[in-house]
Amino acid sequence: MTQGKDDFISAKLESMTLEEKVGQLLTFTWRGAILTPSGIEQITKLNAGGLCLEPYGLETSKNLYWGNSQIDPTFQPPPDYFTTALTYFDPHNHGLSVTPEELTVALNRAQSLALGRRSAIPLHVTIDFEGDFKNDYTAGGIRQFPSPMGLAAIGDPRLTYQVGLTVARQLAAMGVTQMYSPVCDVNVNPRNPEIGVRSFSDDPAVCAEHVAAIVKGYQDGGIAATAKHYPGRGDSATDAHDVLDRVNADRKRMAELELVPFKAAIDAGVKAVMTAHTVYPAYDNELPATLSPRILTGLLRGELGFDGVIVSDAIGMAAILKKWPLPRACAMAIQAGVDHILLKADDESRSQCFFGIKMAVESGALPRARLNDAVRRLLSLKYDQGLFHSAGKMDPERTRAVVRSKEVIHFSRDVAERALLVMRDDGKLPLRQDQKILVIEQCIPYEFLGKDLYSHPHMFCEAMTNHSTNLIVDDTAFHATDEDVAEALELAKRADLVVMTNYYARIEKRGNNQRLVQKLKAAGHRVVVVTNYPYVEGRTDEADAVVCNFSGSPDSIRAAADLLFGGVVPRPTTKLPITIGV
Repeated sequence: MTQGKDDFISAKLESMTLEEKVGQLLTFTWRGAILTPSGIEQITKLNAGGLCLEPYGLETSKNLYWGNSQIDPTFQPPPDYFTTALTYFDPHNHGLSVTPEELTVALNRAQSLALGRRSAIPLHVTIDFEGDFKNDYTAGGIRQFPSPMGLAAIGDPRLTYQVGLTVARQLAAMGVTQMYSPVCDVNVNPRNPEIGVRSFSDDPAVCAEHVAAIVKGYQDGGIAATAKHYPGRGDSATDAHDVLDRVNADRKRMAELELVPFKAAIDAGVKAVMTAHTVYPAYDNELPATLSPRILTGLLRGELGFDGVIVSDAIGMAAILKKWPLPRACAMAIQAGVDHILLKADDESRSQCFFGIKMAVESGALPRARLNDAVRRLLSLKYDQGLFHSAGKMDPERTRAVVRSKEVIHFSRDVAERALLVMRDDGKLPLRQDQKILVIEQCIPYEFLGKDLYSHPHMFCEAMTNHSTNLIVDDTAFHATDEDVAEALELAKRADLVVMTNYYARIEKRGNNQRLVQKLKAAGHRVVVVTNYPYVEGRTDEADAVVCNFSGSPDSIRAAADLLFGGVVPRPTTKLPITIGV
């Protein structure tokens, strides 16, 4: 007789050791695309339940997370404490450019290590792939899409569904099982440094409609969607990677705004919800959502009726780290209702967090019933996705066929064109070939590039050259240095006008190219800006013409260049999906 799901999971749970259960609750980062001793031992020794992919980087225990060490210097190791191997690569060295089929082979190997453990439990393999600059895999020609706000600008939830389905099919073919998306935050603060175009809109109804569509798309494509950052960070003025913030909305406002997209995601059957490292005094005046039983068990499980997996945002963000040492924070989060902890570290904090949870269970501070409940939910998700049968068996040739299919390639380009929006034009567009144009390309941070001919630092200049050779091509750092500014001002004297990119990315704390736009205008030059960001940081108030493509991904960059020369006509149905801050 075939064993049913409940019997299978109960038997698996009964057979697991405490160490195996604790490991299931932890998802570690796998930077790069090669398995080092450190990467192997977080699977085999720490019993990792999952891996979060960052294939653009190099694994290194010398790397800080957003400038902070995640190791707890006060941690008292128990007698059975052990560490794993560490990797001492220089974190400033460039990472790999790995093709989708190569990544498929690597993920098969990681799953084989997991299935070779005594527990024989496969990994969930997670990734950030929201669109724009929040794509943690960009190499090998994988097709990317505009930001959520760009999809909302197009205004067709059916297209949003198709984007989710297409993204999921590409990633699922490689062996990815879970997406840390969609962003459900309603971006009502236009100066929000962390959310911005990662949000669909500042209108909760618009957010809800597109959230539901993309959740269904992801999950129909074989990926478990994760609604974040519960219960909503759209009204924040800070980045949780830097500080712990408070959203002071009352319960009525939360129900009518912040919670609306999360309700839509739950109604759409979302498999997971990711917590926010933010305090919400309407529900809990002291603890951030990640650590709050009132917000997780009371509101999310109780009032909203969510019965899936609760995921922490990266636990090592300063919003948590500066007040709660990570071993303690992990145990508190699980006690509050979190089922799986995301720990983006490749140093000894992994062992500390593993043993911090284990000691909390052994002492009774973390009830075994809560531990078993979390593990049961995780096993249930893996069972429902068929991972106990399919993990480690992905076909690289099928991956190649999916990612490089004409259907996916043409769809990606079509969506990029549909998202184009001319925000301002004083008659400068379209450009003409008889104009001498200075093209200034802001170099996108290395981790956002595929490091190949499809995705490289000079995509915009390349696309502009397809239309005219009457160009002076120049580049700057993402935030132009003084030397960059001086060079641009000198070159602009030889041109009829300047066309430049002015993208915004939250990881670049120094800012973007807004200052360069201002310097060029102050010197009397005409300036056309291409940006991914419709807020003032991207569009600027000084530029003569502004094209927003809502994305720094390859097709969006090339489509914007084509629009500038009249090769693409903006769609009249594409509208800015925000009213605040524009």
